[in-house]
Amino acid sequence: MSILDNVLEHDAKKNKGNKRSTGFHVSKQAGNKFKEEFSENLDMNDYQRYQQNGVFFTKVSDNTATLKYEGLLAKCGADDVYTVIGFGSNTNWENVQTIRMSRSGNSFHADIPTMHGKNVNIAFKDSANNWDNNSGMNYTFI
Repeated sequence: MSILDNVLEHDAKKNKGNKRSTGFHVSKQAGNKFKEEFSENLDMNDYQRYQQNGVFFTKVSDNTATLKYEGLLAKCGADDVYTVIGFGSNTNWENVQTIRMSRSGNSFHADIPTMHGKNVNIAFKDSANNWDNNSGMNYTFI
């Protein structure tokens, strides 16, 4: 079990009794697959949906956004963090890219491309191949 697994398990136990809605809708189908449209309640200006996870998304133009990451990998001491992005459906990413993020103190930053009319799906990984993918649901911005 990795340190990331320990942190996730600890957070899950800590929040088990918490009745606050996270906005995620997990399907009760076999294999605990997530429902693709878990981002259905987002509006176009709700870019800070994942700030509790240390993920900040700021749209700069129709083709560019700034991404700031202070999530689990940063908190666990990652030296390098990469953002993996794709567009469209969260279950079938298009134009997948991996971008190395720049470190500034305890956070990581990157300018990323966006595509007009398509969701931006994001996950993070460090140089040891530990992932932060929002418990398998990824971070999706519309």
